[in-house]
Amino acid sequence: MSQPDQLAHSLRTRHVVMIALGGVIGAGYFIGASAALSLGGPAVLLSYALAGTLVFLVNLMMRDLALKVPGRASFLGQIQYALGARAAFVAGWAYWLTWIIAIAVEVIAVATMLAPYIPLPYAVIEVLIMALMTGVNLMSVKGYGEFEYWFSAIKVLAIVCFIGIGIWALLSRPVPVHENLFAHGGLLPHGWLALLAVIPTILFSMGGSEISTVAAVESDNTEQNIVRATRSIALRIGGFYIVSIALVLCLVPWSDVVPGYSPFLLVLHRLHVPFADVALAVVVMTAALSSLNSGIYVTSRILYELAESGSAPGLFLTVDTSTKLPRRAILVSALASVLVAAVAVLSPTLIFGLLVSLTGGFMVFNNTMIVAGRLKLVRESSWKAYAALVLIACTLIAMLIQPETRSQIILGAGALLLIFAAERFVPRRRLD
Repeated sequence: MSQPDQLAHSLRTRHVVMIALGGVIGAGYFIGASAALSLGGPAVLLSYALAGTLVFLVNLMMRDLALKVPGRASFLGQIQYALGARAAFVAGWAYWLTWIIAIAVEVIAVATMLAPYIPLPYAVIEVLIMALMTGVNLMSVKGYGEFEYWFSAIKVLAIVCFIGIGIWALLSRPVPVHENLFAHGGLLPHGWLALLAVIPTILFSMGGSEISTVAAVESDNTEQNIVRATRSIALRIGGFYIVSIALVLCLVPWSDVVPGYSPFLLVLHRLHVPFADVALAVVVMTAALSSLNSGIYVTSRILYELAESGSAPGLFLTVDTSTKLPRRAILVSALASVLVAAVAVLSPTLIFGLLVSLTGGFMVFNNTMIVAGRLKLVRESSWKAYAALVLIACTLIAMLIQPETRSQIILGAGALLLIFAAERFVPRRRLD
C-alpha cells in the first residue's frame, strides 16, 4: 500500500511561494472587484483591509500548525492531528467539493472566452480544456509547479504594470482625486452596512492561498516552505489588492464602476492605454487556467490524504512508480469536475446553482477548523486566533444579512451535517 513519502518531493521554495501567491490572485480579482466597488464605494478599502487581515491570520494559523505538527502534513493533516479524524473527514470532503465546483466554474469561464474563436461545440471545448490541464498535472508535480509559477508570474506582472500605470497617471496628469473620492455620495454612499456586506465577495476572491500547504508536502522542506509562503502574504495582499483598488478609486469615480465589468479595464480605457482589452483578456484567461491547474492538483492531493487517513477508498493511495503521482486521484477529481460542469448545462439554476451555493459555507467552516486547531495546539499569541474568529464571525453576519448569501450559509450548514452524518457510516481503514 502506498505511503505518503512515496509522493514526489520535487517542488522548490519558489514554486510553493508562487502557488500561494497565485491562490490569492484569482480571476475574481480582476473582474469580481467591480461588485465590491459598486456596492461599497470608496470606503470599500476598509472591507479589503478586513478581508485581507483574515486571510493573513488564517495563513499564520497554518504556519503555526505546520511547525507544531510532526512530519509532512497539509492543513488537512494538521486539522486531523489537532481536532481528530472526524473533523478532518468533514473538512477534507468539504474542501474537495469546494474545489470540484470551483474547477467547473473556471472551465465554464474559459470555454465561454474561447467559444467565439474556436469552431467546436461548447461541450467539446470544455472537455479539451479539462484534458489539457489534467495532462499538465499528469506529467509530474514539478511540471505542475512550473506551470503555476509562470501563470502566477503573469498575474503579478499584470498587477505591477497596472500599479505603475496608475501611479504614472496620478503624477503626470491632472486627475480629480478629491472629486472621485468624495463627490459621488461621499466615502460611504450606501452606509456602513454595505462595507460589511461586501466582505464575503472580497474574501472569496482571495481564497486559495492554503494550497501552498498542500504543495509544500511535496517540496524539499515542508515546514520551512510553508513559513516562507505565509511570511510575506500580508505584503502581497496590501501591495497588490489594496494599492491597486486604491488607484482605481483615485483615477475614476466609483459610481462609474459597473458590476461584471473589470474596474481595471475601465481605468485603462480612461487613460487610453493601447491594447488594454487584449491584455486583460490574456490575464483573465491566465488567471482562470491557473485556478484550473491548482484546482486539479489540490483536489487530487486532498483525495489522496483522505484515502491515507482511511476517509476515502484505498484505491486513491496508488502512486505511479515513475512519476510519483496519485494518478487515480487526479483522474477522478478531473472527471468529477467535468460532471459538475455538465450539470451546469443541464440544470444551470437549480442543481448547479445549489452546488455553487455550498462553497461559501464550506470555506468559512474550513477556516474555522484551521483556527480551532491552532488554538488547541498552540497557546502562544492566542489573540491572533481570537482575532481571526472575530473576523470569521463578521463574515458570517455579513453573509446572513444578504439574501443572496444567506442561502449559502443555510445550505452549507445542511451539507456539512450530511457529511458529518456520513462519517459514521463510512468504514474507516487505519493505516499502520
